Amino acid sequence: MRKFILIVLSLFMLTGCVEKEILDELNIETAKGYDVAGENTIRGTALYSRYLADKKIENVTLSVEAPSTREVLNLLQKKSEMPLVRGSLENVLISSDMAKEGILHIADSLQRDASVGARVLLLISDGPAEDILRGNYGLKGTSNYIANLIDHNIRRGDLSQTNLHLFLFTYYQKGHTPYLPIIEKIDDGTLGIKGIALFKKDKLVHEIDNTEMFYFKLLSDKYSEGNQVVKLSEASKDMQRSVEASVTSLQSKHKIDISHTARPVDITITITIKGIIKEYTGKSLTPKKIKDIEKKMEEDIEKHCLSMLKKFQEEGIDPMGFGQRQKHGVRKFDFKEWDSVLYPNANIKVRAKVKILESGTVE
Repeated sequence: MRKFILIVLSLFMLTGCVEKEILDELNIETAKGYDVAGENTIRGTALYSRYLADKKIENVTLSVEAPSTREVLNLLQKKSEMPLVRGSLENVLISSDMAKEGILHIADSLQRDASVGARVLLLISDGPAEDILRGNYGLKGTSNYIANLIDHNIRRGDLSQTNLHLFLFTYYQKGHTPYLPIIEKIDDGTLGIKGIALFKKDKLVHEIDNTEMFYFKLLSDKYSEGNQVVKLSEASKDMQRSVEASVTSLQSKHKIDISHTARPVDITITITIKGIIKEYTGKSLTPKKIKDIEKKMEEDIEKHCLSMLKKFQEEGIDPMGFGQRQKHGVRKFDFKEWDSVLYPNANIKVRAKVKILESGTVE
């Protein structure tokens, strides 16, 4: 009992030996940007918030140039008037030019830093990352604005789930290639989602623009609160006119079936969607019109998804992870044969099933 008491007392004494840091005496980094500065040179930008007396937030940036990410960190510390810490890092922006050269060294340095969370967002910037971080967006600071933009578009928009952990997990998983969001500055002084960056190993090789992101998310993730506008044509006495139906509260899921031993390999993706029509620009929304909307939406999904998947085959990228699924169904699976022969020649089919559950007040 005496020994136990001595151990407990010693633990209390040791806790007093931990070095304490006062938050007001730290520059807490919330975002980082990486750009190409020249041959074998990286330009790194750190963003942190300074809280002013009137409760406003000032965005402060520091930029340096160095040959490696580690040296960037060292030089940023020398440029900061107080210790620069990364415990609250939310976003890491990498310019598309740098992403084309490879980003594994950046992702790897982040995962090796115990103060950086696995859910930090990796983002590709259209244009210099420094330009975005030097802007002022929202009332709670630029980094908070970017994080909310991504979170909102994942939960209610066309953006698939993404973070540092998912990127590295996919990168190291054979038969599966990673992807990241692309953000851009818009003319009105705000930021927006430009599209999706697709990687071959750690290099950006293909981009999906925001008009195709809906179809990419149907294939790679699922919707819980999505929206989509379906365009139809309606005949009148004089002419064909464009009619639109807005499908909201959209929920989706997908199933992938692979005939592992077939040659060529057969891959079938079945996409199931449920939604509600909240707005319809036609004259009247009859049960027949609802069926027409369901059919048109199914046709659009099958057409766009299949076209996208064929492009992935041509590029030799596999963001859906077909190769990983094939591996689990075949003994002594040969990834070289899959990459060079089986995947490029696979027979891919997309089947869409759309069900309109309600038609709101438009009937």
